[in-house]
Amino acid sequence: MRISNPVATRLREGKISIGSWLNLGSPLAAEVLATEGFEWLTVDMEHTAWGISDAAHAFRAIEARGAVPLARSWSHEPEVIARILDAGALGVVVPHVSTAEQARELVQAVRYPPLGKRSSGTGRGRTFVDYFNDANDNILLIPQIEDPEGIENAPEIMAIPGVDVGFLGPNDLGLAMGLKPSEIAAGNPEHERMLVRLLEACQQAGKPAGISVSDVAGAIKWIKQGFRMIDLSNDLTILQTTVRGQLASLRSSL
Repeated sequence: MRISNPVATRLREGKISIGSWLNLGSPLAAEVLATEGFEWLTVDMEHTAWGISDAAHAFRAIEARGAVPLARSWSHEPEVIARILDAGALGVVVPHVSTAEQARELVQAVRYPPLGKRSSGTGRGRTFVDYFNDANDNILLIPQIEDPEGIENAPEIMAIPGVDVGFLGPNDLGLAMGLKPSEIAAGNPEHERMLVRLLEACQQAGKPAGISVSDVAGAIKWIKQGFRMIDLSNDLTILQTTVRGQLASLRSSL
């Protein structure tokens, strides 16, 4: 089997792609969400308990159900990114990218020569036919921009060859701006202007913009603005809200 990334194709064609985040550390949860129709799922290795072995199991489960496995790294280090990609991720979300120099270094870590300096390992990638020749075209590099400095530098970041998607971290951006979570949730005007500035930088570079949203209303709002890669909640929050709603409904009927 050759490596294939239909999400990369959709985004490059200007189409919308909807996925979610995986915070529970459960390959089974990954399999369930992929089965229900998310096009991609991001294993969050920055903030949650995912280890590299369990992440590889999640990548297999996601692939088996027809979705695309991505991962958020916990570091900018090339060795960390290489381990994640060698385990089978077809894209890496890299947090806290604020400068063009950081983005250029990430391109070097993600792309094989002549586009970058990724080394040739012997991980799961070797199970794909001709992985070395196909990887550069199919692996997504997704810098996550999460502070005002990153927003300011977004036009230069997004213009770099090898950067595929500009992805917002709305909550960390708000915290970096000195906003409280309640102010972010309420739609602080300056915060939303920052989000639009990243979108405009991506559009200027001819590349898709991505954003995390908590619900369908948020997804529709930002899709109408022009965002194309939509992270709709995460497995932990979906579980919480579903249980909370079911219990509240049951208790109110007693």
